[in-house]
Amino acid sequence: MNLKEIKEKTVNYIREIRSESKKVTWPSKNYVTAATIIVIVIVFLVSSFVMLVDFGFAKFFALIGKPGIR
Repeated sequence: MNLKEIKEKTVNYIREIRSESKKVTWPSKNYVTAATIIVIVIVFLVSSFVMLVDFGFAKFFALIGKPGIR
């Protein structure tokens, strides 16, 4: 493959990318904001739950005489 073919294929590839990107339906700013807030809230809730479960297991194992890894 020579340099001319590589250049033609590269230019064609970039043109196809531009053409396809014009067909994409992008979400609205309001949707992205709402989805981001929902994700942050869910991450906070799940991480809080995991923290509480971890704390509970640590206390439980401390009570039965098998402390966790330090």
